[in-house]
Amino acid sequence: MWRLRECRLNDEQLSSAIGVRSSAVRSRRAKPDLWKLSDIERLATYFRVPTTACLQLNATLHDLPTRLSELTTAERRQLERILPVKKTQLHAYNVTGWPVRHLLQMHQALGTLPHE
Repeated sequence: MWRLRECRLNDEQLSSAIGVRSSAVRSRRAKPDLWKLSDIERLATYFRVPTTACLQLNATLHDLPTRLSELTTAERRQLERILPVKKTQLHAYNVTGWPVRHLLQMHQALGTLPHE
């Protein structure tokens, strides 16, 4: 995201480069938590920054519904209570793209779990 701050491209040029509407770029520059994981991956590609973290996170997120179904009922319910997204949203965001704000909220919520 620091490369984005240094970027000399205007909103229209950047939108063309990463494939989102210029109005989306404008609103996301003003409110960075509106960016989606897929946008960040495209930004990283555009700025020639490694995308490994984006790819790994995306794979983990796509695997999350399956992993949740493999947990015991008590474990699954505990996670479902603390996660800011519901099971139906998991599937929807895996199709439409994960908003950064939800990823941050999930990270914070999972950080509250006791470590074994």
